[in-house]
Amino acid sequence: MSLSRTSMGKVVAISAVVAAVALGLLTLVWLDRRPRTHDAHIYADTAALAPDVSGRILQLHVHNNQRVHKGDALVDIDREPFELRVRQASAQANALQAQIELSTRQIAAQTSGADAAATQIGRARAQLVLAHDTRKRLEPMLQQGFITAQQLEEARTNERTAEVALEASIQESTQARQAIADTQSLLAQLHAAEAARALAERDLRNATLVAPFDGQIAGLEIAEGSYASAGHPLFTLIDTGHWYAIADFRETELPNIRTGNPATVWLMADTTRPLHGHVESLGGGVRTDDGGAPGLPAVERSLKWVIVAQRFQVRVLLDAPLPDDLRIGLTASVLVKHDVH
Repeated sequence: MSLSRTSMGKVVAISAVVAAVALGLLTLVWLDRRPRTHDAHIYADTAALAPDVSGRILQLHVHNNQRVHKGDALVDIDREPFELRVRQASAQANALQAQIELSTRQIAAQTSGADAAATQIGRARAQLVLAHDTRKRLEPMLQQGFITAQQLEEARTNERTAEVALEASIQESTQARQAIADTQSLLAQLHAAEAARALAERDLRNATLVAPFDGQIAGLEIAEGSYASAGHPLFTLIDTGHWYAIADFRETELPNIRTGNPATVWLMADTTRPLHGHVESLGGGVRTDDGGAPGLPAVERSLKWVIVAQRFQVRVLLDAPLPDDLRIGLTASVLVKHDVH
């Protein structure tokens, strides 16, 4: 009886050990297939909004923490200087256009004169040919006594006169052609003036700063009447259309995480409301003790006196619909489900 109880106890003990080991193995497998971390926070992309033009701020349409939509007017900069520049550029372009039209009419008149001069060359050349033929025909007739020496001399004079007339016509035609102007330089100036007008119109449009996407205003520390400088940010706009959970996973867990894996996110502020998303990307590196490449995130190791697994950032994009009370920096926990396909 005593031996039977001893055997029974051994069996129970062995069974309990086997069950504990099996449960431990199953737990490890489950954890490997569903990596989880409490080292995470909520993040959204931001844009430091700066005007493209400089000027006095006449009106602010927003205040801190205000929600805005894409295309909403945020800041109005004094438009008068830009309107004047548009008028100035338009006047210059219109003046050049009028000058080109006048030059075009002048060129038409000069071309007609050159054509007339070219026609005169043909007439002078025909007169020279006639005078030359007449002189050649009269020269034998002088020896035969059919004409007088004075008549032959008159023919030679007519030939020389025709030669001079032809040369004069050629010179006149050349001068007429050279006098024809062109509008190429004026057209180049017109193109430059039109470009200046387009830039002035662009500056006028940019005098109103608009929201590039749906978001929330943050860091607004200016007032109406302040001077805005081009390229200097006035405030920050948080992209509320895309929220992320940035989770730090140990390097030993990364082989079980893939881009596209579904993920569940819990906020410390409300653990009863899970948020759903999917893995968008896995971090390619972290900043090392010697600095590393600029731009890499700094993820601290939890222990300094022993070698521990390094953590790398995993970016989880939260799926819509998104709650309205998300904030950058909220503490979160993230569970990645690697075995769900």
